[in-house]
Amino acid sequence: MDQLDLAEVHRFAARIAIEAGSYLRDQALARTQAGGASTALGDSIQIKENAADLVTKADMHSEHLISSAIRDRFPGHKIIGEESYSAGQEKRFLLDDDPTWIIDPLDGTVNFVHLFPTCCVSVGFCVNKKPVVGAIFAPILGGLHLTNASGSLYSAASGLGAWSTPISFPFSSSALSTPPADAPAYAKPAPWAHAVPLPYIPPQPLPADAPKGCLFTAEWGKARSDAPESNLTKKVNSFWNMAAEVGGRGGKGGMVHGVRSLGSAALDLVYVATGAVDVFWEGGCWEWDVCAGIVLIAEAGGRVVPSQPPSPAHLSDRSLPIPDADLGSRLYLAVRPCADTADESGREAQDRLVCEIWRRTELLDYKRPT
Repeated sequence: MDQLDLAEVHRFAARIAIEAGSYLRDQALARTQAGGASTALGDSIQIKENAADLVTKADMHSEHLISSAIRDRFPGHKIIGEESYSAGQEKRFLLDDDPTWIIDPLDGTVNFVHLFPTCCVSVGFCVNKKPVVGAIFAPILGGLHLTNASGSLYSAASGLGAWSTPISFPFSSSALSTPPADAPAYAKPAPWAHAVPLPYIPPQPLPADAPKGCLFTAEWGKARSDAPESNLTKKVNSFWNMAAEVGGRGGKGGMVHGVRSLGSAALDLVYVATGAVDVFWEGGCWEWDVCAGIVLIAEAGGRVVPSQPPSPAHLSDRSLPIPDADLGSRLYLAVRPCADTADESGREAQDRLVCEIWRRTELLDYKRPT
């Protein structure tokens, strides 16, 4: 697809993410008017694999809204949606070279149930197995107010930049209109009015002793077995390593500024793209959690690579190239945009930090059928 086509797909992806998010916001707002939070959902909550893996009627209706809009506008495109995929027994990676939409109708369902604001709609678009457009809309980050309410849109298209846009409610498609002639000039043309390029500030160098001084995000995930070799145990050990003092934990202490868990992998990736978060390390999420965010990070100047080394040699030989993460791998490590210094390029600094994260985190097991 050429840039003109991608610009059209970008605008469409943003619109359907906002429309689905507006529906989710209305559902959340109705619960505040009813005087209840999680309990007001009643029997609309269903448990999938365990009590930490939830789906609501809002998830399913949001996916229906998005899928219907895609089929109307692009009838020849394929769709992979979290809820329709999860409802079946298929766990293989289904993406092929055809134009395909990969959607998470509500990332952060547990947060939504509790009215915790880090939940979002994530809409990604792939061609030739490569994510090329992404739109992530967080409808309640601006609060659940009856007036002067807003949500946050984060979107990107390959070659066209990554952008943040405030969206007021009620939403009007005019919010995605062409920027006026006197709009601020950026390195790449803004896709619509009020869009601000990501990252928010010019990329900064990574600390020379990173991960010390970095802000690190990760998720606990749905797997909750506390067996010694379980993914949960390995994650907790890795969090401990990252937070511990330098020299602690058998030399694995990272002394990061903090370990954060937002409850939404899509928003974890957003904050890496903005530059607010230095590193996101994750195992266990799926392609719909990360597809849109991968485009955001790539366009902002960051990297998304495997969350564990492709080979043991990668830990000792810095000359070995570090590949991009496989979209269907369920193992991801994202590093924020980074400036060059006199001693190393931004890419070299990102790879340096990747190796330091690999040394401090344990190997996770999230295999899927081939």
